Amino acid sequence: MERLTGKDLRHLSEFLRELYQLRSHDEFTTHLVAALPSITNGEFTSYNEFHSNGKEGVVKSDQLPYIRNPKYYAEILNRYAEQHPFLTHLKRTKDGSARMLSDFLTTREFRQTPLYIEFYKPLHIPYFAVMALSVNQHTTITLSRHRDGREFSEKTRTTLNTIRPHVLQGFRNALAITRLQDQLAGLNQVMEDAHQALLAVTPEGRIKWATPSAYARMKEYGFGVRDGSDWLPSRLREWMIHQQRQLASPAEVATPMSPLKITCGTASLSIRLVRNGSQSLLLLEEPRSSLDRQGLHALGLTMRETEILDWVAQGKTNPEIGTILGISPRTVQKHLERIYGRLGLENRHAAIRVALDALRGPA
Repeated sequence: MERLTGKDLRHLSEFLRELYQLRSHDEFTTHLVAALPSITNGEFTSYNEFHSNGKEGVVKSDQLPYIRNPKYYAEILNRYAEQHPFLTHLKRTKDGSARMLSDFLTTREFRQTPLYIEFYKPLHIPYFAVMALSVNQHTTITLSRHRDGREFSEKTRTTLNTIRPHVLQGFRNALAITRLQDQLAGLNQVMEDAHQALLAVTPEGRIKWATPSAYARMKEYGFGVRDGSDWLPSRLREWMIHQQRQLASPAEVATPMSPLKITCGTASLSIRLVRNGSQSLLLLEEPRSSLDRQGLHALGLTMRETEILDWVAQGKTNPEIGTILGISPRTVQKHLERIYGRLGLENRHAAIRVALDALRGPA
C-alpha cells in the first residue's frame, strides 16, 4: 500500500468533511461523483447502484452529459457484465476493495475482449480503478475512476480503500435523511409533527432546537436529560465532539462516523451525526425491528390495511407499496382511503402520526 503525503491527507480530510454533510440519496450520489476527482487521478467517474430486489438501478457519471447516447453504452455494459473482470471477481469473492485492470488482465488481453472493443475503446477509458460497497442484502454500489494512456498508481488504490468505509457510512446517512424526507415531507414537517427524533446542535454540543420526540428518546434510553438544559447530555456530547475532532484532523485519516448504538432492554436506538454547514444534526432512530406491527391491529384494520399503513409509516410511496405487495398503486390508494375513513383521518401525514404512535405502543 502506497503511503499518502501530507498534501494528500489534507485533500482527503476536506473530502471526508464534505462527505458527511446533510444530503439526500440523490444529492449524496451526485456530490460523490463530482468530488471524487479532487482526490484521485483520472478522466471519467462512474457510479453504479445495483438492486437485487427488482428496484431500478442508478447510474451517474461526470461525463454522461457529453456522451451522445448513454443508454446505448449502459446496454453494452449490461450485455458484457459477465466479462468484466472486476464484476466477476466481486461475484466470486464478495471482496469489494479497490482493484485495477492490471490485477486481472494485461492491457493486450483486455483489448481483445468485446467489452473493451464496444464499450471502453469508443469512450477512450481503457484503464480503471474501481471499488464496491455492499449496503445491504439487496443493494451493491460500484464507484470507479477511468483514464486513457496508462494504468492507475498504487496511490489511487490506497485512496479508494481509505474512503470506502466513509462512503458506505455517508450513503447510509443519506438513506436515513431520504427516509426522513419521504415520511414527513422535509425537516419543516418534522418540527410541525414532532414525531421524528431530531436535534440541531452547535459543534460544542449546545442544542439549538430539538423535537419533543428527541427529548423523549434521550430520557427513555437513560441519557439523563436535565429539564431546562440546552446542552446535550455529557455522554452524547463527548461522543459527538470526538467524532468531529477525528473528522477535522488533517494529520490522519478519520475512522467512519458510525452511528452510536444504545440498547435498553429489547429496544435499541441508533444515533447518527450528520453535518449541516456549521451546525450538526443528530437523528435518533429506533430500528424497524424494535417496532411491533401488532400495535396496528389494535386500530381495528384488516390485515391488508395493516400492511399498507405499516409501509406508509416507513415512508413508502403508493407505487413502491404496490410493487412490494403485488397490487396496483390505485388499489393501494383505495385501501388508504378506507383507512382514513376507519380512523377518522384526513391525509397521509395524519395516518403516519397515528401509525407511529400505534407502532411504538404505550410510552
